Amino acid sequence: MTENGICVDGRLSKISEDLVFSYDPADFMKPWAINAPVTRRIDLRVLPFFERVAKTNRLIIRSEFRQVFGRFSGILVPDDGQAIEVADMIGWVEQHRARW
Repeated sequence: MTENGICVDGRLSKISEDLVFSYDPADFMKPWAINAPVTRRIDLRVLPFFERVAKTNRLIIRSEFRQVFGRFSGILVPDDGQAIEVADMIGWVEQHRARW
């Protein structure tokens, strides 16, 4: 089960496969790629313009949360099969590593 989907004109299209997020973990401000490798329903590039970082390290609890805001460009394909091209759409991606 994934939590991925595309919402277009109030209609949600479920993306059942795991997405692949490609980025440089040494520099989150470099461009990211987001792809649906099996169905090819998502093929996006993200050009970050802001990074938010929150870190906690308390003995047995550790958390590092990174949220990158940027401009998305690429292709989305909802359930109707009509490819939608997006350009410079503002959004965010996140990475969270935690030990509880």
